[in-house]
Order: sequence, then C-alpha cells, then structure tokens
Amino acid sequence: MDYTDKELIQRHFEGDKEAFELLTKRFLNPVYHFVMRLTGNAAEADDLVQETFLKAWKQLKRFDLERNFKVWLFTI
Repeated sequence: MDYTDKELIQRHFEGDKEAFELLTKRFLNPVYHFVMRLTGNAAEADDLVQETFLKAWKQLKRFDLERNFKVWLFTI
C-alpha cells in the first residue's frame, strides 16, 4: 500500500520505525538532484542531503500536517 506523506508522518509518530525511512526513500532522489544542481559538487550534495534529512527527522514534530511535506522538506 502506498501511504501519503501525511499518513507516513502520522505512522512515524505512532511508533512505526519504517515510516520515516519510507519518506526518505520517496524524496531522496528529488532532494539530491535539487542540491546537486545548486552545488555542482557530488560530495557536498551528499553531505547536504544527509543534513537535510537529519534536520527533517529532528524537526518533524514541528511540521504542520495541513501543509505540503515536500515543500517543507525543500525549504530545509
């Protein structure tokens, strides 16, 4: 079953250990390509993508479920 971003976030808060991993897999390539276009450097892009997802994981409790997760993630 394909869960929406909102459903995955809710599952994460309910203790589902795989929910955030699924969100990460969903957005890893788009975030990487975006950062790669900005930096032009693969090593720097790798570091920034890792920092982005770490910050998203730490700040997820502040995310407004009525908003678009992809937009929120890309602002990080």
